[in-house]
Amino acid sequence: MAKSRLDEIVENKKLEVEQRKKSCSASDVASRALARLASKLFLKAISQCDKLNLIAEIKPKSPSAGVLRSEVSLDDVLDAYDAYASAISVLTDEKYFGGSLSLLEQVSHQSKLPTLCKDFIIDPHQCYEARLAGAQALLLIVKILQPEQLAHLHETAEELGMSAVVEVQTEAEMATALRVNPSILLVNNRNLTTFEVDLSTTEKLAAMVPKSATLISASGIEERSDIERLSKHCNSFLIGSSLMRASDIKAKLRELSAQAKVPTEN
Repeated sequence: MAKSRLDEIVENKKLEVEQRKKSCSASDVASRALARLASKLFLKAISQCDKLNLIAEIKPKSPSAGVLRSEVSLDDVLDAYDAYASAISVLTDEKYFGGSLSLLEQVSHQSKLPTLCKDFIIDPHQCYEARLAGAQALLLIVKILQPEQLAHLHETAEELGMSAVVEVQTEAEMATALRVNPSILLVNNRNLTTFEVDLSTTEKLAAMVPKSATLISASGIEERSDIERLSKHCNSFLIGSSLMRASDIKAKLRELSAQAKVPTEN
């Protein structure tokens, strides 16, 4: 059976991480990260129940859409994000998404907002690197992890004071995610195998989210109407591609952040 693009990305990530661990003292990286504990600022920022919480993403390109923004003027992007977003997600995979840990570090240094390290995290070393780059949170994708890996990485994030954003796309993945008692669950409306997007994924899985967890809906959120559609299930949204493609990012954020019409109970 031919490898999927996701399999290819994960295999490449394993090689990348091993190379990075060989080029440094892994124990030194871990000890330095543990000396700089995070403070749950990301969780606080995206869990405000009385407002729309936008997590604006920096993603220069993607395997499904190609180049989204040929040149990223960080000053301009952060000016817009700081004005309208609650937090910032930074892609740190270089080969497939055009990001880097240095980009994460720049954003964490320049922005007032807490940052999420968004990558294909498979090794605790990546958690330590993310913390040293200033991230307050990191993404754990259930689809690419064994249950014991997920538990170990989630524990590592907790040890670092970071918030683990646990990503799911199916009911089975949600069941696995709930075993680690996550404080943040992210429903990816994009199928990582086919890259097809379906907003009903959030609608289907929202009922499984415990009250103790904050729900984020991600992928396929292009217009204000998408937020209005999903706002009965959550008020936190991770938005990347539509912002990266926008000619005027601030205007796009202004449109998306307009008050969503939240249905009221009869």
